[in-house]
Amino acid sequence: MCGIAGFMSKSLRESGEKTVRKMLAAIRHRGPDQIGVWKRNNVMLGMVRLSIIDTAQHTIPYRAPDESSAIAYNGEIYNHHDVRNLYKKRYAFKTESDAETVLYHYLGKGPKSFRDYNGMYAFAIYDSRKKELYLVRDRAGEKPLYYTFKKNSFFAFASEMKALLAFIKPVFNRECVSYQAYEFNTGETTLFKNIYSVMPGEYLKVDRNMNVSKHTYWKIWDNFIHIPDNAKKIESKLTDLIVDAVELRTRNRIHRYGTFISGGVDSALVASIAKPDCVFTCHYALDDYDELDYAKLVAKKIKKELIVVRPTPQDFERTRQKIIYHLDTPCTWTSFSLWMLLEVARKHIKVALSGDGMDEIFSGYHRYHLLHHDEQIKHLKAMERYSYLIERYYGSPIERYTKLVNRCENRYNRKVIRYLEETIGYYFSKAGHDHIHAMGIADFYTTMQELLQFADRINMAFGMENRSPFLDYRLIQFAFSIPSKYKIRNGITKWIIKKIARKFIPKEIVNRVDKRGFSAPLNRWFGWEQDGKYNRSAYKHLVYEDWKKVFKVAG
Repeated sequence: MCGIAGFMSKSLRESGEKTVRKMLAAIRHRGPDQIGVWKRNNVMLGMVRLSIIDTAQHTIPYRAPDESSAIAYNGEIYNHHDVRNLYKKRYAFKTESDAETVLYHYLGKGPKSFRDYNGMYAFAIYDSRKKELYLVRDRAGEKPLYYTFKKNSFFAFASEMKALLAFIKPVFNRECVSYQAYEFNTGETTLFKNIYSVMPGEYLKVDRNMNVSKHTYWKIWDNFIHIPDNAKKIESKLTDLIVDAVELRTRNRIHRYGTFISGGVDSALVASIAKPDCVFTCHYALDDYDELDYAKLVAKKIKKELIVVRPTPQDFERTRQKIIYHLDTPCTWTSFSLWMLLEVARKHIKVALSGDGMDEIFSGYHRYHLLHHDEQIKHLKAMERYSYLIERYYGSPIERYTKLVNRCENRYNRKVIRYLEETIGYYFSKAGHDHIHAMGIADFYTTMQELLQFADRINMAFGMENRSPFLDYRLIQFAFSIPSKYKIRNGITKWIIKKIARKFIPKEIVNRVDKRGFSAPLNRWFGWEQDGKYNRSAYKHLVYEDWKKVFKVAG
């Protein structure tokens, strides 16, 4: 696990290395074990390294024997030994690092190699033979990759946005409508003006003339597979996939590992299969936030130590600006609880497994019930000829889902509504006429990206690696290829997952309908509640002002 940075310019001056080292200093927390830079032609690559697979010191960034190509790499390729075996007779590998495997695979196969990996990754490869720079991001977006550029002048990239502030001033991007819509910036634009994100499953190519082109190598809708509608076979195959995805992520390590359990199905399932060295949970001693008993059930089931973290209001005040600094963006979700867990976990483990992604790919959110319920009316025989009346009465599925996910303080803001309807409409169109799959695909590429961002940033803030078994691309493909009736049935979300989970975890957890996750009772602590209702505005404004202060944002 690492952090990467670098740039290409029309004329690389002597100050180029100094600039890259300044960028790397801003993200040194991502790779405390080693730092290195590489220069060729008008390109400079830099990398900081956290040793997970191979603890030996290497020359980084990794380069080809003739120095014609190099890679700055961040991530973990779980099948890299399988890929490496293809080249053992052709190349003399110097390290055990998966980064070296990725470089040689590119040399052997070119950009077509990017879709051969099972893992989380973001890397930059410079090929001096073609004078081309490639920036590649994993399928789900687990590892971040940002860039900025000035036409005919420079192109710069980094694992975190703060590193790019070596090139541009921190100015608020008023065109980032996603922040108003979701309380988080998602998509290519960010809250920093002129800083952009490489999208999941895509890569950029920067040619010798510094022309930037975008390419897609993997999206959910291009990778549906045929799965016959056979309940027993689907359950059996899915069980095998889940077990393999979890076990695959317990390999490629030399350190102790753990899981964070919240009392829900997903984290309990990971812990029960992985059998980690220890498990961690956050405990808030308030009735509707207290999930400690469920966490204890999991620990007892797998016979592992449960380490309980008990955050306080004072902890929130102490950490909130640190969290903003590492997130690079104002975030109002569960980042505080995760930070508190990691303050403790870093003393015990180096690798953590999480349940990220399961709710999106197998329809676990309660809001999915609402649109699903409405759509059932279309199946009434009496309404067969009157489907147009349903949309006239309810609105289209896109309009209805827009209302469900819209978190703008002014819910009637036309600019925000138009943005959401266009974004959601695009993803819904990729799911055909299946509204359950459509909601999952939309969330996968929007709201889930926030969860992945703070999972990456906060783990990296403590020099730790987070692994998400449920974002294995084989599971994603399977989830969106099975009939959606296996996702929501009889008023139960994640129906097939809960059926499988009964084989592994306590039934009390499977049967829960009051799951909260790692949310903290900030409204209770600071008196932000309005008439007993959760008040999102107070938290949103607080972290936004913190963000402006921490990064000295203009505009």
